[in-house]
Amino acid sequence: MTDPDTARARLTELVRAATHRYATHGHGEETMLVHAATAPNAVLRTLASLPRELWAPSLHAAWTASAAVTAMYAPAKPLAAVPAPDRSAEEVLETALAHGDEHVIKLTDTALDVGDERALAAALRAVELSEPLVPN
Repeated sequence: MTDPDTARARLTELVRAATHRYATHGHGEETMLVHAATAPNAVLRTLASLPRELWAPSLHAAWTASAAVTAMYAPAKPLAAVPAPDRSAEEVLETALAHGDEHVIKLTDTALDVGDERALAAALRAVELSEPLVPN
């Protein structure tokens, strides 16, 4: 059995990996693959409200959901390369909000939690792949 602190660390790693993966694999299904990152991030955000003995089972549930979405919707081939973002985190968030799609906004929120360039690149990739809900 995984101890609670290890469960938190692994859940953090899962969110980071799934967010990074979206940048190169999001084209498989731009909406559904968002959930591979955002579902475990929702679990991560709630850990502090749960009894510690539920942290490991929460990790396992989040991992299972993320793996299932990834297995179902991942494309056969990733993109060869995703450019580094040319915007700050604040500008990426503004871009997502202007886009308007709730999945783009959720992935951007998760990318901001991850907090690195690859995550921001994933958020911008979601903007590119998804139909905007707010007219430009």
